[in-house]
Amino acid sequence: MKSLLVKDCSWVVTQNQEREVKRNTSILIEDGLISDIGDVKAEAEMVISGRKMVAIPGLVNAHTHAAMTLLRGYADDLPLKQWLEKWVWPLERKMRAEYCYSGALLGAIEMVKGGITAFLDMYLYPESTVAAALKVGLRAVVCYGMFDFGDQTLADKQLKEAAAFIRRVKGEGGKLVKPALGPHAPYTCSKELLIGAKELADKEGVLLHIHLAETADEQEEFKRKTGFREILFLDRIGFLGPNVVAAHCVHLSKRELQLLVKRKVKVVHCPVSNMKLSSGVAPLLNMVERGCLVTLGTDSAASNNSLDLFESMKVAALLHKAFNANPAVLPAQQVLDLATLNGYAALYGGGGSIAEGERADIVLLNLDTVNLTPVHSASSIISHLIYAAKPFNVSTVIVNGKLLVHNGRVLTVKEFEVLRQARKAALRLRVPSNLTR
Repeated sequence: MKSLLVKDCSWVVTQNQEREVKRNTSILIEDGLISDIGDVKAEAEMVISGRKMVAIPGLVNAHTHAAMTLLRGYADDLPLKQWLEKWVWPLERKMRAEYCYSGALLGAIEMVKGGITAFLDMYLYPESTVAAALKVGLRAVVCYGMFDFGDQTLADKQLKEAAAFIRRVKGEGGKLVKPALGPHAPYTCSKELLIGAKELADKEGVLLHIHLAETADEQEEFKRKTGFREILFLDRIGFLGPNVVAAHCVHLSKRELQLLVKRKVKVVHCPVSNMKLSSGVAPLLNMVERGCLVTLGTDSAASNNSLDLFESMKVAALLHKAFNANPAVLPAQQVLDLATLNGYAALYGGGGSIAEGERADIVLLNLDTVNLTPVHSASSIISHLIYAAKPFNVSTVIVNGKLLVHNGRVLTVKEFEVLRQARKAALRLRVPSNLTR
């Protein structure tokens, strides 16, 4: 299908430079791009109704581990270090590519049904996540995950495999899936691996994604071992730069924040995961005020425990209002910018609006529901998106001009089969009940 008309949307949140919210507007999509918006007269191969709907740009989940849906509800109420070392990492030693595919498919349909049109992923067996994203039809930037714990032989092996992964995904991913490198964190990667990853990313023109400054203990332990906190260390070895997307960045000194801004590092704020693991509250307002590009992520379904970006938007807004004792900070429009415009900027260098020539990544939410009624004005539409909307409000999702979800149903995969396979994979992992803890 080369053309699709979304006819007579009750509201369109454009996210253009003026942040216009339009009434009774149609959107014409041709060859994966938005070709017209307004009172469209042209015909299209397929027409869907936008009545009683609000059209918004697709949401971006800029930090997740999709396959970890298999670990949802497995280990709760634990600090990060204990959660990783005692629960997550031991189980992940049993992980296989086919399990990751089942988990990533489950994650992909959870995301697309929740209005997410693009995501940045770092996990084991990344080819499985590539395949899952392509199967569902989502945009994705998929990292080859890297960690060597000081093992030079393993570092060399991973760098070689990462180069091959980049070549394969560049060839197979088409317009939707792009490769990236994901050195897990400064405390799990040697200096040699971090430098090698940076050199390879620069050479291949791909993103570098890393967990950074997530907990205070992590920062202090790293300093005891190296003499530097993580961000200063990474800057000394030449790792930081515009192609780096750093997840968390919770514990930052003034100097460290200045370095992130100076090096044009993009930051992914993960408020739900940070709160659940009691990692702390990221200095989001300071980052934004100093010009750092910040976007949003759910983190994994093991630490969140969902991939619901509507929830992450609401929690981000409420958390920083409460933390700063100021209800005026982080207004709804700014939060929406984090999840759309900033997400596309971090992953693709631009996009995230409904405008002529932009990618046709569009979500329709049903306004004829109890939680989104009434609509007083354009500003109340923005308010509803941040403070009231839920994934069940998502009626239609379009990515690259293709209809992936319609009337709340995923069109590209059989959802019941994805659920069956995910349950089977989780069982094979022999996930113990957290009641045994």
